[in-house]
Formats: sequence, C-alpha cells, structure tokens
Amino acid sequence: MLWPVEIWSVPDMNKEETLAFIDKQIDLENRIVKIVEENVSHLGNVFVKDLLLAISMDSKKHAFLLGTLRKAVEGPTPFISEKERDKIARGIDAHIKMEEQAVKTYGELAEKSDSDQVKTIALMIREDEFRHHALLKELHKTVIEPETLTEDDIWDVLWKDTPWKGSPGG
Repeated sequence: MLWPVEIWSVPDMNKEETLAFIDKQIDLENRIVKIVEENVSHLGNVFVKDLLLAISMDSKKHAFLLGTLRKAVEGPTPFISEKERDKIARGIDAHIKMEEQAVKTYGELAEKSDSDQVKTIALMIREDEFRHHALLKELHKTVIEPETLTEDDIWDVLWKDTPWKGSPGG
C-alpha cells in the first residue's frame, strides 16, 4: 500500500531546523538573482549579460524548487491518481525523447561551429539537457510510480483487514 510521502528533515536536522535552512537558502538564491540583475542592467556586452542572466535563472529555479521542498517538508504530498499518472508519464516520455534530440543537436552545433561563443552556449545548453534527461527519468521512477494511488490500493485499504471481506456479517 502506498501512502502520501512525508519528507520532514535532512539527516541530523529536525523539521523546524530543516524549514529554517530551506528559508535561508531561498533568501540566498533570491539575493543572487537581485545582485546579477543589478550588475548587468547597464552592461553593453550582450553575450556576457545574457550568460549572467541565464545563470541567475538557475538561482530563480533553485528558489522555486526549494519552495516545493518546503511544502514537502511541511506535510505529506498528495497521491497521484492513475489517470494523472498516465498523462504525466506520457508527457515525461515525450519530454525525454525531445531532450535526447536536443542533446544530439546541440552537440552537433558545438562540434561544427568555429565560433567560441556558439560552442560555449551550445555546450552549456547540452549539459542542461543531459541533466533534464536524467531528472525526468528519476522523477518517473521515484515520484510518478510510488505516489500513484490505484483502485487496487483503495480496495486493499477498505477490505484487507476486515473480517467480512465484503460479505454482510461474515
């Protein structure tokens, strides 16, 4: 039987300490974004400016993910129904295929270009696509599968430990 997952702390930290740590990290990530945005606001070199802004987007993403983690630490996450799971799984499968294609095409672009700027950006994006690919596979394995509430799970909860097994009075 699968029950909602509750993540309440990291090793050697209680729930309150974990939440305080997460809040501190969210604040840090948001300060990074603010500093980068202030520093590049009048920068004329578009290449450097956009690279720094792209990196700060990762900090925005980190703050968002930490907010999600905070919700998980605060309490159990809800189940995913079989219908939701199937839809999400199809989307993840399609996304994985697109990420594989992107890894290939960005690799080709970096390999064939004689521009250092093109190679730098193409390889950065390719590395992101590698990470996305791995994350999507892990998401499917660790979240979609175990957090799916099936009809069989519901029936198990309702009837597993009852003496009557569905018949009136025994």
